[in-house]
Amino acid sequence: MDHDQQLLQLHEFDQEVLSQPENAQSYATKGFLETISGLIQQGLTKENDGSDEYKEELKTLKSAIRAFSTVLPTVFHTVCQNEAESRLWELAQSLITLVETQLSDHVNTGVRITSIKCLQIIVLLFSKPSQLRADHRLLNVQELEQEGQAMFNKLVEFLKSDHESILTAVISCLVIIVKKRHQFLKPVIDQFTLWKNSRTSDDSPVMMRNVEKALKLALVSLIRTESLASYRSELIAAFGSIGGNVAMFQSRHSREQRSEESRRQKRVAQQQHDVEREKRARVAEYVPIIPSATEPNILANYDITQIPLQNIVNLCMTVLQTVPIETMRERVALLPVEGVTLAVTRPGFVRSSTPPYPPSPDHPQFITDSRFKREEDAIKQEPIKEEKPHPAVKFEPTDDSDEEMAESFLSRPPPPPLSPMKDESIEEKKPKVEALPSVEERASQALRMKPYALTEPTSLNDTERNEMLKMSIERILYAEKAFHINDPDHVRKTVAGNSTSTASTAITVNTAKNIWLMLTAKLITQSTAMNHKKDETSADETMEDQPATQIDLNLKETLLDFIVENLGQRYELALEWLYEEYLIDKRNQRDDTNYRPFYFVWFHKLLEKVIPTLDAKDRILTKLLLDAPELDARAIDMIKENLENVPERFVPCISTLRNLVISRPAVRFLALQVLLDLCTHPNDKMRRTSIVAVKKWSANQADISNRVESFSVEALNTLTKEKDGSTDVNEEENKDTNMIDKNMTENNTDATEKEQEEDTDMAEKEQETGWTEKDVVRHAELYFVLCTKRPSLLKELFTVYKQVTENVQKYIRLHMVNMIKSIGMKSQDLIQFIHEFPPGGESLVIRILTILCESKPPTREIISTAQAISSLANERSIDITSLLPILEGHSLGSATTITDAK
Repeated sequence: MDHDQQLLQLHEFDQEVLSQPENAQSYATKGFLETISGLIQQGLTKENDGSDEYKEELKTLKSAIRAFSTVLPTVFHTVCQNEAESRLWELAQSLITLVETQLSDHVNTGVRITSIKCLQIIVLLFSKPSQLRADHRLLNVQELEQEGQAMFNKLVEFLKSDHESILTAVISCLVIIVKKRHQFLKPVIDQFTLWKNSRTSDDSPVMMRNVEKALKLALVSLIRTESLASYRSELIAAFGSIGGNVAMFQSRHSREQRSEESRRQKRVAQQQHDVEREKRARVAEYVPIIPSATEPNILANYDITQIPLQNIVNLCMTVLQTVPIETMRERVALLPVEGVTLAVTRPGFVRSSTPPYPPSPDHPQFITDSRFKREEDAIKQEPIKEEKPHPAVKFEPTDDSDEEMAESFLSRPPPPPLSPMKDESIEEKKPKVEALPSVEERASQALRMKPYALTEPTSLNDTERNEMLKMSIERILYAEKAFHINDPDHVRKTVAGNSTSTASTAITVNTAKNIWLMLTAKLITQSTAMNHKKDETSADETMEDQPATQIDLNLKETLLDFIVENLGQRYELALEWLYEEYLIDKRNQRDDTNYRPFYFVWFHKLLEKVIPTLDAKDRILTKLLLDAPELDARAIDMIKENLENVPERFVPCISTLRNLVISRPAVRFLALQVLLDLCTHPNDKMRRTSIVAVKKWSANQADISNRVESFSVEALNTLTKEKDGSTDVNEEENKDTNMIDKNMTENNTDATEKEQEEDTDMAEKEQETGWTEKDVVRHAELYFVLCTKRPSLLKELFTVYKQVTENVQKYIRLHMVNMIKSIGMKSQDLIQFIHEFPPGGESLVIRILTILCESKPPTREIISTAQAISSLANERSIDITSLLPILEGHSLGSATTITDAK
């Protein structure tokens, strides 16, 4: 993973975890720890040059340390529970060592403070590993406690620092440690009380006052901590020893006692009030009323069987809910031994005319008299005679009591017998029930049935089939919305109510995504492979290249459009598809030497559609080209076209080409050549950006560095030849010349028209006769930059200088100022070349010496070199007037000042 990808992953961590720390569980992985380690290692290699790049590197370094502090507790708990995570623990240990040995002693104060906070986390983890098993294979409790004690001692050592910010940060960290680990209380109290005595008189009074205030606030915080109540007296004494007002805690203690007594009295009063309220609300004990033997029983002559069932159930439930169980047991014990009989079954029962409560309106009036039953039995036994039915007569009951009803019944004539004829209307209303056959009959009928036959299938034409396939593929593609691929916000919302399920939910989503990616890529690519195999097995087909079928092309075009629609979220699908195409092409090429691969066809189409949609700062193209299975020259040409046609994309394309040079050996020198060609571009901004991209390579990339140096020397040697009058270059130079003339006209308003015409004529004359100043700059600028890194290349400059025209020599002397100043007069290579300069390079050597000694006095080597040149002055006709101050040991600036004073 390159530096840009590491920065992108760290930025994603900051966005997801800083607002919701519970998401740090998903980043406790080996890959993320490797990313943090790489960023920290690169940040430690940077030197403080005061540039904006160094400041950005410091911010990245601090963010990486904070990220490690955030994920370290999760990593530690994971290793405690899983002994197989040896690689994860090795990475964590290496980062802990970096924090302890290098980052905590960094020259930057912000980095040191961030490291101190990380040491606080480490002390809290190692000082109480309660969840660690005694037989753990990777971790040992005693070793962790010793390491935690060592980290604590290192934190205490920071109290000797002279920097106020570091002191206050350490005090805050120690307070947090003491609140959670009480075993460090006494050492911290001792350090706090002895701190002032350990300082010297040279310390700033402002710093002393601020740190003492921080110490007092720290002790006040510890005194007010409930978990440290048993150590309050020691803390108050320490607070007084550093000049704190102890009386504030004594008065506060008395106030707390009074408030506690007041709260206790309120609690007692509230409890008494609750007891009284319960007594008032308590229901009086149920006392059943038992009628005496002399009182008449109101239920003695009532038939309870006439009470509706629902009322009986309600009555029983009410009794069970209100009558205490003790009372019910007493009542049951009072019942007679022979049991209870219903009143209606007792001898001499007389039905009561007034029930204890009126029956419900829907309760039917059943006739239970035994005499009615006997009459009905007699009617059933008599033979049925056909008689005319009597007209239905409705009788109104006029009897008031059961006795009157019985007498009236005996005095009435017997009712006519019921007619055996049935009412036709009633019979018609009854539903007719069809008798179903038995199971055996149905089974036998089933055996005699004819076999079931499906209707003939309807065949689809090619257009309908293709349309259905396309719709099916589109449904599969847009199924990504079902599990929200690359949508961490959805995962956080889903598990917001249960933070412990974050990791499992993320794993589920990733698993679903991986399955979807694999199936979709294989489904699209396997159809073409199957068609190719089918063509091979056909006897009539030749071994010529067979194009993919139209349906395969349509399906892949659909997938391509789907990916281009949102490449950021569907990048993994694009990569999976490209790898499937690449692997199938390789397999088919092994089986068939005449097979025409399709990988680059679709890869080029993807780039053609994606590149125009990219934003100015979008890095997705770099990621795609670095992760693609294979690249070719056409991909490099497309990047070149993009940077030429879209100026806003120039810097990202340069970064992409540099990453390809580093990470893709197959197209390394193709991409490098594009960068080198841009190093001689007429546009100053484009040329200098390209030079920055190619000027520095790592030690293990010597072949790249050699090629860059060879190109710079060739570009410099171009000035020794006749100028190539290519149209495009001339046009570009003319545009630049016109822009220069325009700027000169705007800035120099006092110049006459005649002078402007003379300058224009001179520039045109130079352009027609030979190399112009801009030509010399764009061909020599890369070489000058490389010479500052490797001064030994200056040998080529002396060789070229003798062969070029005087105008080119003048322009070289004019524009090599920055190069010579960067190399400096202490460079042995430069001193050697000046000593051994060839004939014809006198003016170049004198210019070099004047640049070196313009503002600084010459060294002994420079003076000896100037003396060697002065000895050759008569022999080679050299004007050494400008070297006289150097021979006297003065800088040119100081010599001018002395001359003016005289």
